[in-house]
Amino acid sequence: MPTPVETLSTLYTTVVDAVKGYEEAAKIAKRDQIGTMCAELKKTHMGHAHDIAGLLLERGERPDADGSYMSVVHKIVLNARFMITADEESLLPGLRDGEKRLLEVYDDTLREAEIAAGAFQPAEIEVLKAHRDHIVGNIGKIDTHMQTVA
Repeated sequence: MPTPVETLSTLYTTVVDAVKGYEEAAKIAKRDQIGTMCAELKKTHMGHAHDIAGLLLERGERPDADGSYMSVVHKIVLNARFMITADEESLLPGLRDGEKRLLEVYDDTLREAEIAAGAFQPAEIEVLKAHRDHIVGNIGKIDTHMQTVA
């Protein structure tokens, strides 16, 4: 079973990757609505990364702000999707998928916290639950936008 630091570090890396992906999507998206949505997602997850970095620092760990190879993969996929369709609306399913993947990682992290009863501080769990709620809201916003475009 991973330690709380390992679990939080994995989550942090995933969130940093998401920030980088939304930064790339914002560069591609020129329309106000899509570009604004990408910027909002990036800002939200930058805040989440900052919070998780704080949790790691409180545990005596220095977070690695580089992310993983997945940030490069996300960049390639976004650019390829846009090149094929030349339609910024085609970014929406990718944004939704990104939020769904983040939601899964948060769910895994919260399960780990539950399994490792007492290893996570109640304040840490509350931060993670609040982030998760933001992500659920983000998915709803993306879904609403996708329905208005369809």
